[in-house]
Order: sequence, then C-alpha cells, then structure tokens
Amino acid sequence: MESPRIWQVSELNHAARNLLETRFGIITVSGEISGLTKARSGHWYFRLKDMDGQVSCAMFRNRNLYCSFEPKEGDLIHFKAKVSLYPDRGDYQLIGEQMQLAGSGNLQQAFLALKQKLLDEGLFDEQHKRSIPSHCQRIAVITSENGAAIHDFLKILQQRMPSLAVDLVPVTVQGQNAASQSAKAIELCNLMGQHDVIVLTRGGGSIEDLWSYNDEHLARTIYSSRIPTVSAVGHETDFTIADFVADCRMPTPSAAAELVSKDQADLIHQIQQIERQLKQLWHKHLQHQKLNLSRVRGLLKHPGQKLNDQSQRLDHLQVRLEQASLKQLHGKRAIFNQQQNKLINLRPDNTIGAHIKNVTQLTRRLETSQSVGLQRRTQRFMALAAQLNQLSPLHTLSRGYSVTQNMQAQVITKVSQIEAEQNLKITLLDGHAQVNVKSVSTR
Repeated sequence: MESPRIWQVSELNHAARNLLETRFGIITVSGEISGLTKARSGHWYFRLKDMDGQVSCAMFRNRNLYCSFEPKEGDLIHFKAKVSLYPDRGDYQLIGEQMQLAGSGNLQQAFLALKQKLLDEGLFDEQHKRSIPSHCQRIAVITSENGAAIHDFLKILQQRMPSLAVDLVPVTVQGQNAASQSAKAIELCNLMGQHDVIVLTRGGGSIEDLWSYNDEHLARTIYSSRIPTVSAVGHETDFTIADFVADCRMPTPSAAAELVSKDQADLIHQIQQIERQLKQLWHKHLQHQKLNLSRVRGLLKHPGQKLNDQSQRLDHLQVRLEQASLKQLHGKRAIFNQQQNKLINLRPDNTIGAHIKNVTQLTRRLETSQSVGLQRRTQRFMALAAQLNQLSPLHTLSRGYSVTQNMQAQVITKVSQIEAEQNLKITLLDGHAQVNVKSVSTR
C-alpha cells in the first residue's frame, strides 16, 4: 500500500492557483472598492465587497494605466479579472484586467442617506449635545474586550489617572449583531446610572468593518442617552453616524481616554498651588486677627470701673422705671373710674322687668297664632279628605258596584270582551269572587 503524498505548502498553493485560474478563467465581478492602496510601484491593491462578502484584488501598473477613471474608496465597479491565488501567503485574490465605474457604492449611499435623515431630524444639533464632565469618577467603555482599542484606552488612563474607575462593557464591534449589542450596552449603563460618561470605541478599519456604527437604532439610542457619550471609532479620518450624534467625537481611543481623564501630575501641581495659596491666606488671616486682638485690648476697661458704670446706669433705670409705673397706675385708675360709672348706668335689674313683660306678650301672641293656624289647617284637611273619599274606588264599590276582570287582570267594560265558559274575577267592597260565564247576551 502506497503512502499518501505529503505536499509542501508552496506546492499546494501553486496547485490551487492553477486550479482556480483554469476553472474560472477571466470573469467580471461587481462590487464596491474598499481599503484602496496605491503602491509606489504603481500597482493598486484593494478589496471588492458587497453586503455579505469581500475578496482581495490587485491591478498591476501595466493594466491600470488604461483605466478611464481614478478609482476611490466606495466606488461601485465592474471588475474584469482572473481568479488566482497569491502563493506566498495562500490568499485567494482577483488579478485585474479592466475596471469600469458602475456608480456610487451602496454602503456609501446608505451612509449619506441616513446621515441626511438624522440631520434633518435635528439629532446632530449642537444645542442637544451635553458637555463632558471635567472631573469623571466612573466611566463605561463599550468595545471589544480583546481589541486594541481597550488596551490603548487603559494604557492612557494608567499613565494619566490610575484611580479612575473604568467599567468595560464587552460587545462585538463588527458584524450582524454589533450595533444591537452596543445599543443594549448604552441602555444598560443608563439603567444603572453609575457612570459620568460613556465611551463608544473601536480601532480603525474599512467602511464595512465600521458599518455597525452607522446603524439608525444605535444612533437614536446614543441621542436618547441621559449620560454624555463620547464616540472614538476608527482612525482620525474615519467618520460614522455615531460620531455625528454623540455628544463628543474623538479621533482615536487614546484621545478619548485623554478627554475623560485628568492628568494626575497636573492635579498634583494644582493641589500644591492650592496648598500654597491656603497657607498664604491663613498667614494673612492670622496677622489680621492679631491686629484685632491688639485693638480690642486697648478698648478693655478695668472690671471695677466697668462695675461702677453699670451700677450708676442701674440707678438711672430704676428711677425711670418707678416714674413710668406711677404714670401707668394713674392712667389705669382713671380708666377704671370711667368703666365703673358706665357699669352703674347699665345695671341689669333696670331693664330685666321690661324684657320680661315683652317676652310675656310675645308668648301669648305666639300661642294664639299657633291655635288659629292649627284650626284652619284641620278644617282644610277634613275638606280634602271628604273630596278624596268621593273620588275613591272603594266609595263607588260601597254603592253596589263591582269591578270585573279576566284572568289576565284586564278590566272588563263591554260584553264583547266576554266569552262563554270564561273564568272571571269580580272585585266587591269587602273581597273578590271568581265566577264562570255560562252564556253571553247583549241588550
């Protein structure tokens, strides 16, 4: 039995390249240019992508000289190329023959459309942006826990302010779920309410790598956040929708770290300056108090002299008090005499007799009026009772009349309402009787 062939890596790559070039030949691929690099040699290197995938491309100088336009990032092109493989790295790629412009890139169009929509709604207005606190005590960083962005961010914080509390909220920074994870992280920070600022960050990349930060729901979540937000996505030349809607945009994660942290050395210097100022102020205050103490000492009198002054002042006050008391007593006595004379003139026994006589007369008049009114109402009542009795059905029945009804309680007033063998109910003065009709006749 033969042993299986053992391939060298270079052999496998060359075989794969031959297979790809033979299988596909020259084909035309439509896609959007991303990550375009123009080398000094004149060769062009870029990725061709759509919404779901991308492929590495190369167009060498001897081919791109005949290109009818200058390609740029985001251009949608038709790329006529050979499917191949770069054997040194084993990368699958397209080697360009011709390039034609097919229109603006779909991602770029979507970016500009969303940007204009949110701009018209006022989500980018400066009046809605909140200032970043100058002294943060706790911050939240929403980014990948394994990315370079968090390492750069923490490195700057360690250098500037090691005591600053940092909560990493790990999320996926690219891909299908990246935008929703970042939005949920912002909502979680707002729900906790423990942070002074939220930093949304990741490293640089192509437009498709950063596309999750162009999500409309994420933009509206940033806008609705009660906590100030800082966007530090990509490199300095990269701009996303999150940058425009955030309260502050920083070009890099490191710059964002510098924004939210104070330099510890600067703070120490400020504290030292404040300490010197406090010492100077305390020295001035102490000198001022010493001068006041010297002035007060000059104003102090001997206790014996002060006691004599107070005793003399007390004698004067006692004389004034006695004079005021006598004057007030005379005034009160005069008022008492006046009130006593008035009271004598208003003695109750002088008017009680007159009031008793008046009350007796009013009592008699009231009793007479009530008696007459009661007789009048009694007569009126008896007259109305007689009228009511005349109208009563019982009065009619007492004269020999009766009321005839069928079994459905309907009153019979005509012979036509009666049938032979019908049961009827007759109401008399003192009760009821049930009868059966034997025959019916009219007059």
